[in-house]
Amino acid sequence: MRVSVILHWLIGGLFLGAVLYMYMCLNLGKTTGKGKVSVTTKSTNYTRLSQDIPDNRSLAEKRQSERMALITEYCRKHDRRNITFPTLRRFVVNERHKLLYCQVFKTGSTTTLTILHNLEHRRKKSTFGMRKSLDKLPFKRLKFNYTKEEVRLRFEKYTKLLIVRHPLERLVSAWKDKFVEAPSRFWYRKHYQSMMETLNTDTDMLQVSTENITSQLVPFQAFIKAVGTNRTDWQDLHWELISNLCTPCQIHYDFIAHTETLSDDFPLFFKKANIFGRDDLLPKTRERAGKRLFLDVYRQIPLEDLHRIKLKFTADYDMFGYSFDEDITDMLDR
Repeated sequence: MRVSVILHWLIGGLFLGAVLYMYMCLNLGKTTGKGKVSVTTKSTNYTRLSQDIPDNRSLAEKRQSERMALITEYCRKHDRRNITFPTLRRFVVNERHKLLYCQVFKTGSTTTLTILHNLEHRRKKSTFGMRKSLDKLPFKRLKFNYTKEEVRLRFEKYTKLLIVRHPLERLVSAWKDKFVEAPSRFWYRKHYQSMMETLNTDTDMLQVSTENITSQLVPFQAFIKAVGTNRTDWQDLHWELISNLCTPCQIHYDFIAHTETLSDDFPLFFKKANIFGRDDLLPKTRERAGKRLFLDVYRQIPLEDLHRIKLKFTADYDMFGYSFDEDITDMLDR
């Protein structure tokens, strides 16, 4: 009798010990300073481990990952199927390195075309020199040089590049170039004279006379008011939304560069496109006056006009990681 009782308690003790052992294995944790056990879940372990691993990517690589993720997230949340697929003439082809570039005006397109031309023909033509002969150079474009099957293959296989720019900064650049400085300014002033209708009749105008053409300089305020509307006769490729021109929700671009960081982005683009030994073509780092410039210029623009610009360019702001609210805050703080 005494032996059976002892065996009974021995078996019970072994069973209880096994249960306790299994419990401890399933709830492995670390002991705190007060002797309490803090249970660590698998997800927390993974999070902590990922935080401990150093991120050795360059700033340009981190930016690129963020830009690609931002576009993917935007396209997931917004239905952009009603946007017209871009014209094929907008896509410049570099056959030597299998590149496809969606050309957008006022984003550093002359610099980019210079690089693509030099890569294709193994030259080192300057951007200044290119500006004079840009329209005469034989750039290959999908519209004119390829069959439908060849176009399809290039969209599938080639490294696709898109360069974007801050919406407000791009508008300032377009106005200065097309209405104030460029040789084509007289044509633009004449063609878009109706933009003056957005201003009060007592607004001071600057008369400009050249040969047989008499026109008024379209003030920046009139330009912004006009761009903020949906009038088709005031639209132009130089200030059309980039998200409409190159449709990133329909076309998966392999690299997204920003005009503001072009000198940092292009070395990484060369690396991803397997372009080596042509660092002499990379754009130089230079001080940019863009941010200061547009903050000063936009001070004269009424907030209701700026709000219309925000509404019209919402897709570009959200898709490419720019912030209209930060712009307004910066302007008010100056």
